[in-house]
Amino acid sequence: MVVALAQLLGCAGSTVFQPYPEQASAWRHGIAQESAPGVRDTLARRARGTNELLYLQEMGRLAQLGGEPATSLEDFRKAIALYNEQDDEALIRLTGLGATGSALLTNDNALPYRGEDYERILLHGFQALNFWRLGRLEGAAVEFRRVTEEQRRAERRREREIADAEEKAREEGIPVHSLPEELGGINTAAAPVRSSIENAWLYYLAGVFREGTGDYNNAMVDYRRALQIRPELELIQQDLQRAEAKQARRHEPDRGLVVVSYEQGLVPPRREVSFPIPTRHGYIPIALPTYDPADFRPGRPMRILVDDGTTRETTEIARIDAMAARALADRMPGMLLRHTLRARARYEAQKRAEEWGVLGFFAVQVYNLASERADLRSWLSLPANTQVARMELEPGERNLKLSGPGGGASVDVPVVAGGVTLVRVTDAGARLQVSVLPVLEERQ
Repeated sequence: MVVALAQLLGCAGSTVFQPYPEQASAWRHGIAQESAPGVRDTLARRARGTNELLYLQEMGRLAQLGGEPATSLEDFRKAIALYNEQDDEALIRLTGLGATGSALLTNDNALPYRGEDYERILLHGFQALNFWRLGRLEGAAVEFRRVTEEQRRAERRREREIADAEEKAREEGIPVHSLPEELGGINTAAAPVRSSIENAWLYYLAGVFREGTGDYNNAMVDYRRALQIRPELELIQQDLQRAEAKQARRHEPDRGLVVVSYEQGLVPPRREVSFPIPTRHGYIPIALPTYDPADFRPGRPMRILVDDGTTRETTEIARIDAMAARALADRMPGMLLRHTLRARARYEAQKRAEEWGVLGFFAVQVYNLASERADLRSWLSLPANTQVARMELEPGERNLKLSGPGGGASVDVPVVAGGVTLVRVTDAGARLQVSVLPVLEERQ
């Protein structure tokens, strides 16, 4: 108990006593107000200790939003290294639910942030875009390949973790199959997606990249993967058909392909909900993270006016907010189990507190107050949803006028016959940020 209390007090400046969404509220507002560089400096001072991975992810994303791909590349490189270190550790994953001893006497907020699978997958996707923006196409190809590899590994890992949680819950006699009413909003928020791991947006961008570099076979594979996730999207069907025609040399383009990738909004923060759970000692209160379904909304399309007078609209391809909710729903059986075991440990400590005298009793009270706080940490600079549009245009310098919920922008886009140009647009709520990535042309 003394060790656990020391751990909690030692993390007083982190997320144990001030939930992460509260810490992030100022800089999330700063993103929309074009103060990302100053925000990044604040995060850099905090990028150490238990939350290092979380802050590195935020820093890399903010550097991207600020038009600093080289800085973002380095931040994400460090974050990827931390994920790899976690893979190599011979420690029990908390979500593996073998937590005993001191792990049960430690608030989740005081433990190292391990990230979510959907975050790790997006991390590699963003890193691929950094490499592409810098013209380092081999690096981009490697990171797009890692997106696929991470999704496969995450699927196997998630199945194992859920099975472990259910088995441990049966052993402990803890019902985890039906969520308490207080947590019901998670499933509502997660409803738009079937998985937190499958990301059609990243598969689509990988297909665009591979098509642009002449790797038509793998482009078709990626388009098919995106289509499996979003089979109703005619846009992906058409891209797959075009890649197949190029592979068969049936398509000799005299126009250039322009793809607009639109990242809209910010993922909502988690919220804490407290409720009593029945145990053999009676009802014991616990606190868990959840989402408010009212914070989740479908994407609003962006309108694109081309200088030839034609217009397009973006189509939603991925709901990152719903993927975050689905990830939390998948972890909920394990969280219920772990928090129930922790509540039992708190109850036993409370019973023994009087034997330890006044100081011991005070220590237990402080621990109980601090330990029952939900872990609300998550990557909060991610977009709420992602959308895409594509058009085939005559070669030359073309102008696109963009109009979205967060404002408008005008951008000149180089178009090369047979080439692929990616226009990346982000909208965090107050303005559009636009970057044009280097044109891809089939390597001869």
